[in-house]
Amino acid sequence: MFLEKYLNSTYLDLVYDNYDKEYIRLLEEDNFNKVYLLLKNDNFYFIEDIILNYLELFEIDVKYVQLALSSIKNELGTNYVMLIVKNMTLINKIIDLATEYSEKELEE
Repeated sequence: MFLEKYLNSTYLDLVYDNYDKEYIRLLEEDNFNKVYLLLKNDNFYFIEDIILNYLELFEIDVKYVQLALSSIKNELGTNYVMLIVKNMTLINKIIDLATEYSEKELEE
């Protein structure tokens, strides 16, 4: 499984406890890596925690995650990463926005 490239053994064990192994096995490594790098480049220093609690973010095509992050940044301001770390439920908002962007494109 490719997740060991991104997580230490403790986080990896927790992810396997939190998520169904079949679900984890179906994750696409290429997109996971792209979302991971997007977050890393935007200075999300708590990516392991995001993986642990919001793994579904890494399922969404990176272009929609990028659009959602841009929207959140515009809404919250330049210190948006610090606001997100203080209120991790904002990750749900990013997931919802990215999903909406994805669904809109399918409709067009």
